[in-house]
Amino acid sequence: MLMLFEQTLQNQPSFLDGLRVLVVSNNDDCLWLVRVIFEECFAKTKMARSVDNAIQVIEEWRPDVIISESRLPKKDGYSLIRFIRNKEAKEGGFIPAVAITSYMCPEEFNTATDAGFQEVIYIPFEIDTLVAVITQLIRVT
Repeated sequence: MLMLFEQTLQNQPSFLDGLRVLVVSNNDDCLWLVRVIFEECFAKTKMARSVDNAIQVIEEWRPDVIISESRLPKKDGYSLIRFIRNKEAKEGGFIPAVAITSYMCPEEFNTATDAGFQEVIYIPFEIDTLVAVITQLIRVT
């Protein structure tokens, strides 16, 4: 499996090098997979298992991009992105963010983008798709 990652990611642009990626999920497999993907691209990653933990990481570490599950226990990814979007730009209010979800329906996409996520990726996702979406987001910002 790691050989597949290496083959897929070996030609990725060097501007992912040093990118600070916050991954928010209560699923250990999801956290592991996204961490491995971006560390293979030489990005720096931090993991958060809850919205409260993610807010703490954001305030202490200021990620360049956030990848968050939309549905989490207690507080969901929508409350996280609303919290972020209510901040001033200098406080991280415009951090690019991607929602990941297994709910493949137009309502889920609309809810995510209305809340403030720029993109939605559906689980299961292709490695290339995730990297391409993040690459596009950081090019735009």
